Amino acid sequence: MPKAEGFIEVTPIGWEELEAKFAKGKEYMYGAALTALRRIGGVLVPAIKARTPIGATSHLRNYTVFQVLGTMEDMRLEVRQSASSESGFFYGVAVRQGTRPHFPPYRALIPWVMRKLGIPTEKEAARVAYLVARKISRVGTPAQPYHEYVVEENMFGMQQIIGEEMVNMLTRLEQ
Repeated sequence: MPKAEGFIEVTPIGWEELEAKFAKGKEYMYGAALTALRRIGGVLVPAIKARTPIGATSHLRNYTVFQVLGTMEDMRLEVRQSASSESGFFYGVAVRQGTRPHFPPYRALIPWVMRKLGIPTEKEAARVAYLVARKISRVGTPAQPYHEYVVEENMFGMQQIIGEEMVNMLTRLEQ
């Protein structure tokens, strides 16, 4: 059949091989993303733990973990600090973002007062804890955005990890 003027005929060579590589491409991309996020989590968690303020206990620091969530199309890394008070309040967000004025239960502040202020007796610590609670009721607590600093400090390293995993994926595709 004669070709129409202005058209170019393209005959793919090795089409089956190319198709096979692209079929594996999505799988390889998922694997690279998963590996990159896990590596980034392995970098961020120790860095966040090191920057986490220690209050009355080191629970907030010790309960820092990461998890990769989502599907192949919607994958994300989540770093959680799951420490909670005796009443069940997860306080990591309050530490990171600060709080508005509120009157906390002063008894919950006694261990903090004893440890941070070095007050030896529980009776004396209870009096000081009440004063601290009263101060919080007037001004709240300041934000301590240590997690933001950690992300900023590690941005270059995270970009390097993503780049390395992309190179690994492309190398696998070329094989």
